[in-house]
Amino acid sequence: MSELFSNLGIDPKLLLAQAVNFLLVLWLLNRFVFKKILKFLDERKQGIEKGVELTHKAQMEMERIGEARKRELENARKKAEEITAVARTEASVKEREVLAGARENAQDLLEKAQIEAERAKEDAVDKAKEEIQRRALLVAEKILERTLSEADEKRMAKELTNYLRENV
Repeated sequence: MSELFSNLGIDPKLLLAQAVNFLLVLWLLNRFVFKKILKFLDERKQGIEKGVELTHKAQMEMERIGEARKRELENARKKAEEITAVARTEASVKEREVLAGARENAQDLLEKAQIEAERAKEDAVDKAKEEIQRRALLVAEKILERTLSEADEKRMAKELTNYLRENV
């Protein structure tokens, strides 16, 4: 084998020294550099994994908050619709009550007006009867050329009133 090395121009002592140097550099690099680099890379990997995990948790929390917000908005919308429906119902009931009250007031006013008109009509008829009686007495007095006694006036007024009731 030494012939093979000498034919190739390789010095076995130099090859051995280079192998020892290589192993020594490898050991030193492993001891001082690679372990620290691997430790740094491992810590960085853990930090990245924590960041990814925190990001995932934050996304889950945001989704949960978004869903809770949607539920709250939906509940608020439903409550608003319920309040609106109740208000509409109450307004409708109040409207019906006001209309019923207005109808009653209008009916009362109409009845009072009819009663007042009937009274006014009766008063006018009574006044007309009295005026007719008075004039009839005056005409009768002039015709008879004498003044009637109070009993005669009452009797004639009664007869005239009865006549008017029957004929008017």
